[in-house]
Amino acid sequence: MGAKRYTIIDLGSNSFHMLTVTKTDSGFSVFSKHKQKVRLASGLDSNNNLKQSTIAISLDCLRKFRIQLDKIQPYKIIITATAALRLANNKQFFISQAEAILKLPINLISGIEEAKTIYRGVAFTEHIKEQLMVIDIGGASTELIIGQGNKVLKAESLDMGCVTWLNSYFSDNKLNSKNFSLAITAAKNIIQPQLAHYQELNWSRCMGASGTIQAVNEVNSVQLLERQLTLKLLNSIKQQCIRCKQIDKLNIKGLKTSRKPVFPSGLAILIALFECLNIQAISLSKGALREGVISMLFVGDSF
Repeated sequence: MGAKRYTIIDLGSNSFHMLTVTKTDSGFSVFSKHKQKVRLASGLDSNNNLKQSTIAISLDCLRKFRIQLDKIQPYKIIITATAALRLANNKQFFISQAEAILKLPINLISGIEEAKTIYRGVAFTEHIKEQLMVIDIGGASTELIIGQGNKVLKAESLDMGCVTWLNSYFSDNKLNSKNFSLAITAAKNIIQPQLAHYQELNWSRCMGASGTIQAVNEVNSVQLLERQLTLKLLNSIKQQCIRCKQIDKLNIKGLKTSRKPVFPSGLAILIALFECLNIQAISLSKGALREGVISMLFVGDSF
């Protein structure tokens, strides 16, 4: 019989992920992974109810996941849901249908639980000893965590994300200085009340665990603009966005097509974080929420 398979399903605000791994001496090996962009956060109406069309797309994705689960036959499974479902007033309507399809319970985790699990994923994959700031820009929330080793020292989940910021500040499809300025200022207004708490802790390194930071890294790797991911780099890429004038005409070398709609809004949040927290450079982490949940599965922890 083969190695035991462990599966996590992450119902994120931008994409749904299903990751199956096997345990190894050094961590884990990926057996299979599936991803679908459902943009759950974009499916929230003015009353914060998920639209029926978004629910239909999401449930169809979960039916595909269920077919894969039946084939994979995992030893253990954890399903998590995050910010968009936390915001949705009709969350229980969706969750009950989703659980019926998956035949498993869904863990709707709090923002603080999400932040701590993201840090756990970074610690699990990176093994960094120094005090660390971790940033994760999701579809509807942004997590800021400071920790050392396996210990979380400070964790916050802020109500801003690349999908919600797209809807709020780039809904006209325009890429101009005005929209970027409004998005950056709004992000700073959310970050500012948290600054004192983070400035008390002397973190020495910053890592990012989000799609936005991965996308910036990919652009820089192709264009070779800077040696590190710095504020200078972010502003250079922002100017490239502005020259494209419209989101549907965004054409930046190194930027994946699937990332284009939410890239400018995520970039605006990242610029705000750099400026508020005086971040000198950020590096990309191999781990985040999903890897944190995997580490929980391995040791039998639960939410």
